Amino acid sequence: MKVRAKILYAAHTWFNQQDYTEVHGPTFIPATGEWPGYFEVKYFDKKAYLTQGLQPYVDVFVANLGKSYTIAPVFRAEKQRTQRHLTEFWRIEAAAPECDLDEIIRVQEELVTHICHRLSIEAREELMFLRGNVKDMAKMKTPFPRITYDEAIEMLQKDGVRIFWGEELAWDMERKLSLQFDKPFFIKEFPTSFQTFLYKSSVQRQELTLSADLIAPEGYGEISGGGQMINEKKVLLKKMNEEEINPADQHWYMDLRMFDSASQSGFMLGLERLIQWICKLKSIDEASAFPRSLDKFYP
Repeated sequence: MKVRAKILYAAHTWFNQQDYTEVHGPTFIPATGEWPGYFEVKYFDKKAYLTQGLQPYVDVFVANLGKSYTIAPVFRAEKQRTQRHLTEFWRIEAAAPECDLDEIIRVQEELVTHICHRLSIEAREELMFLRGNVKDMAKMKTPFPRITYDEAIEMLQKDGVRIFWGEELAWDMERKLSLQFDKPFFIKEFPTSFQTFLYKSSVQRQELTLSADLIAPEGYGEISGGGQMINEKKVLLKKMNEEEINPADQHWYMDLRMFDSASQSGFMLGLERLIQWICKLKSIDEASAFPRSLDKFYP
């Protein structure tokens, strides 16, 4: 909990130094369409859902305030029993206008590097107890390695994993990849899918999106994901049609896209996953004082 508090302080400090404005979105949202994993709640005589993040409200903040960030709880009804999934967790989210994929990757690696450096000084005693040393935290530097989705598939296939191009990288595959690195790294340019349809397509290869996941080393897997958002309504409607997503089911998002919006990129970083990697915790439950998971109704 001491390390968690110092991570949050370091994150707030970095964002403030970079002229980001802290914002907060609603916890109850009116509709989800076909997005999976939402908790449904009763809001008086209507149905509502617990948020999974700042989207789509981040568009309003960025359009009016420029660079924006939030640190807030999110809720995901995924029925997964693993050492890295919680149903209630906290997330660091940020978005910036006129920012492409490479720039938002730099934002993430600079933020994580800043946090590691501050912890190596301000949480030295705690990290020595948990990790045994703080040398790797103090030596963390940018840039982080980058591999493409294509390269990740090739690496997994060479390692004997049965996976084909176009398939999603499951968490155990991310873990296998991360065992080959001793520092965080990015996997970028994922194929267009239901999870990535909001991201722009690559100019060179339209089947790929300008998206990237940040993977922690040593088997800890994904800690962050993001990319360059589509800002043209016509393009977004075309992608939704290709993925068989009904725009009417996403009216709360489409209302914000009545006109083309400013170009922007953003990311979402799981706080507990970051803590799990930094503190070398076996289970993500240890990264929260009162962890709530599939098997824990009472946290």
